[in-house]
Amino acid sequence: MAEIFLQTDDDLNAIEALMADVFGQNRHARTVWNLRPGKPVDALCFILRESDEIVGSLRFWEVRLGTQTILLLGPLAISQKLRGKGFGKALISKALTLAREGPWPLVLVSGEADYYPKFGFIPAASYQLDWPGFIEPERLQFFELKDGALAALPKGPLPVREMTEAKL
Repeated sequence: MAEIFLQTDDDLNAIEALMADVFGQNRHARTVWNLRPGKPVDALCFILRESDEIVGSLRFWEVRLGTQTILLLGPLAISQKLRGKGFGKALISKALTLAREGPWPLVLVSGEADYYPKFGFIPAASYQLDWPGFIEPERLQFFELKDGALAALPKGPLPVREMTEAKL
């Protein structure tokens, strides 16, 4: 049976191996990976462990959206043998619940356009994000952690940029 745990430094090599397996060796060439140069938000980084094997991982990073700090969800990686069994949903649900307790108003994800809406994510295209490189606009989606956060955003374009230090 697979169980969710907070990620620790001892898990990093196994997480990297899982990421390489799920996203390929060239994953760092994608623009979204360039927004993750610093440390992730430790309190929101989880692994899925089955026996002694890490078979899933979800991490969050802080990024700048205009002048505010928000969360960037991802990467979410689930081992091929466990996909479609609800483990990604369990990781995301747990993390979003905890993220609501933090200081961030929003979560941004660059992900599958048909996967994240079931958690309450909405398309970000109308917010005119200035993404640092190529991105398929339909992949960008927002989730409100604080009511009214999307309505309070200034008119775009809104730059999305990296941060080097995570909190918590």
